[in-house]
Amino acid sequence: MRLKTTWLIATAVLSILVIPVATRESWAQKTGKVYRVGTVFVGQPPPPDTPRPVFRDRSPATRAFLDRLADLGYVEGKNLAIDLRLGGYERLPELAAELVRLKVDVIFTAGTEASRIINDAVKTTPLVIFSCDPFEHVTRLARPDGNLTGVTCMTTELSPKRLELLTELVPKASRVVFFSDPEDAPAGLKLTQDAARRLGIKLQPISYRGRDHLPDALRAVAKERPDALFVYPDPILFQERKQIAEFAVSHRLPTMHAFPEFAEAGGLMSYGANTSEMFVMAAEQVAQILGGRRPSEVPVRQATRFHLVINLKTAKAIGLTVPRSLLLRADRIIE
Repeated sequence: MRLKTTWLIATAVLSILVIPVATRESWAQKTGKVYRVGTVFVGQPPPPDTPRPVFRDRSPATRAFLDRLADLGYVEGKNLAIDLRLGGYERLPELAAELVRLKVDVIFTAGTEASRIINDAVKTTPLVIFSCDPFEHVTRLARPDGNLTGVTCMTTELSPKRLELLTELVPKASRVVFFSDPEDAPAGLKLTQDAARRLGIKLQPISYRGRDHLPDALRAVAKERPDALFVYPDPILFQERKQIAEFAVSHRLPTMHAFPEFAEAGGLMSYGANTSEMFVMAAEQVAQILGGRRPSEVPVRQATRFHLVINLKTAKAIGLTVPRSLLLRADRIIE
């Protein structure tokens, strides 16, 4: 009798634990409502009279984003519509306003500067952002401000660690260029400068402003003839990562990056969060908002896993021997 009672109690408890999850994932499909998610990114818009770009096709990260939403009951083409907008920084307010007029349920964007611009332009529609520095947007991670929440890859906080790894890779480096969009990396630059002083390194900031200015900025880097190049990421540099890698190899210049995609494109080394993992976290926040929660009720989430990736092909091309201590700690080696 006692065994039967115990089994009934266990069954009841299991039902309580399982039913809400099943209900959450099926509710969106049964209501018949189509949810609209607006996505706006820094990028080159398609030429006139050409098909609109497809969000899912942009990268593995965007596919991971949609796959996670589908896991949670929001399936593109069934009860979910994705509106994608692309443009330069100067067009982001206009593109965000267009999404607001379409009455999307939530807007998702990526990039510290892009998130700041869109947050200034959108006052009521919920925003989910992917930013390198969350404190550019909120004062408390657990209780975000206003209509914004999101995820952070912690690139800003990890900048000193990246510089330490770079000096371990190139022990004789004394002059390092910090390459960035100054509007995207104010806190990241300061933290890296503080670390450079501790490490006895002269850190030379060189900035670029916009995609068209990138070649001139890289020529300025070459003119400085530094011992290494520290790249602080933003959406444009992410998209132009192959150009940066080819420039660095041609000048036999060791580079440090924040995302694995840079090393995959030919950069020497990267240390930071996985982009697809961050997009999955953002998708979970979007699902919470679609399910009725306010952004202020959805804590900003921080990356918890960081990956050290070393490109040995690039090391060989620039004549650099990677210390064994780094190779043993690498999460991935590209050969």
